[in-house]
Amino acid sequence: MKFNVSLSVLLILFIALISSVSVHSAPKLDPAAKALARCLVPSRPTDKFNPADTEKLSLRMITAIEMAHSSYRGNGPGPESLLDKAFEFRPDVGPWERLMVSRAVINAWSEASAMGLFDKDGKFGERIYKGRHEGSRVVFELIIPGEAYPPGSNQLANLRLIPDSKKRTKVKEPDHREVAFQEQLAKLVNERQDYALAANKAMQAKKEEAKRGAPAANTLGQSQKEQDKIWEEAVALAGDSAKMPPNIRVQGTKEASPSKMNRNRWRVGARVHNSSSHPTEVKAEIWLLGITDRKRDYYVMSRSEHTLKLRQGEARDLDIFTRAENSYKNKADDHDGVPKKERKRTKVNYHGFAIRVFFDGDLVASTASNARLASWVSPGGDASELTQLPKF
Repeated sequence: MKFNVSLSVLLILFIALISSVSVHSAPKLDPAAKALARCLVPSRPTDKFNPADTEKLSLRMITAIEMAHSSYRGNGPGPESLLDKAFEFRPDVGPWERLMVSRAVINAWSEASAMGLFDKDGKFGERIYKGRHEGSRVVFELIIPGEAYPPGSNQLANLRLIPDSKKRTKVKEPDHREVAFQEQLAKLVNERQDYALAANKAMQAKKEEAKRGAPAANTLGQSQKEQDKIWEEAVALAGDSAKMPPNIRVQGTKEASPSKMNRNRWRVGARVHNSSSHPTEVKAEIWLLGITDRKRDYYVMSRSEHTLKLRQGEARDLDIFTRAENSYKNKADDHDGVPKKERKRTKVNYHGFAIRVFFDGDLVASTASNARLASWVSPGGDASELTQLPKF
């Protein structure tokens, strides 16, 4: 069987996942999700079935479900939420592959939990301790045999956990469920191939841009004008729903302190994620604050606004910089009334960040680096405390 997926549609989805204002990794706010993301690296579909690939997939799956189990029993995010977070670190995985891999991992974790395969330390074991197959061993096998569909034989989404007594003993004609699953798997394979083509195109475009000094583009080689066109098409498809208030998640983290490498500036990474089922346009307002050395008064190091056109599920990463560290010193010392002979003893201090996101003038999301700043920018907070700060 051969299944075709529209390349143009998949590329739009791909762009929605990985395009960004400034390319850098997502803010490192969840180490467990980032660790899990390393297990979810996509595999290029193979042309020939290799039984050794199943063993490699099994080891990856064991690592993934152990991480999911550790988070679950440690009062962290459940498997579904942890996978959602992990895929935020994998912009190279398409939406269909996300769905199928998530389903495979959750199913394997559920089966392993039900059969008592995790020991007291959360490590996976092959012997069943609960249920009607108690005492038996388990195996991982491909849902669609590699001989029947080689391109899916090295895909994590094609793996399942079963009691050894239920494993396939010979290749037989697929039933209706397996036929349906193979169609889904073929869709994943086509998506993966399109992503590989898109990534190669992006790499070539980046090389060409470097040669000719072309305007900045995203990781697919798309200019801002091209990205806007794709967003406008998504808005047209969404209709009136694009006018509805969006569900926005915003995160931030300080990613660098002043050094020669960054021209003596502080850098904050911000991520604005449209988790709505429709595209939207929002405005992100980002404040970077300092605090004077003597009086410990807050002041504004940087304030910037960013209009973001976000497609369904798109997350945009922003890099925000202060000016050079020494550019704030005289004004901060003047504010504190520090005598000139004592100014060598003072230093410039970064305090934190505050981020607000607006839709049609209404606040829809906010975050800050500490509780006091959060109280200023959160819904119902006194934002005047922020807007009245001096700007150095």
